[in-house]
Amino acid sequence: MVIGIDTTYIGNEIPGLKGKKVRIFAVLHGGLRADADPDADNYYADTEEKLARLGGVTAEDRIDAASIRLGGTTSFVHVDPRAIDLECFAHLQKPRGE
Repeated sequence: MVIGIDTTYIGNEIPGLKGKKVRIFAVLHGGLRADADPDADNYYADTEEKLARLGGVTAEDRIDAASIRLGGTTSFVHVDPRAIDLECFAHLQKPRGE
């Protein structure tokens, strides 16, 4: 399961978010690619079924996420970190030198 899980932001791209918990709302499929089309039907995967059809999360994806506040609620402000900048997807990152 990916949609709805909580994980930790471990990247440096979004100032002030490192080490904070975030909740995943969707996967922006291919969001890092130069030819990414936000209007395409296969871009915004907000269900497990749609994500499975797209082949799951890859290193080329961005994630629609929101920081988790005290009490477990999420901010209304969403961010779109790289998938590899979330602890649960860090294993997708290529080792340096590849």
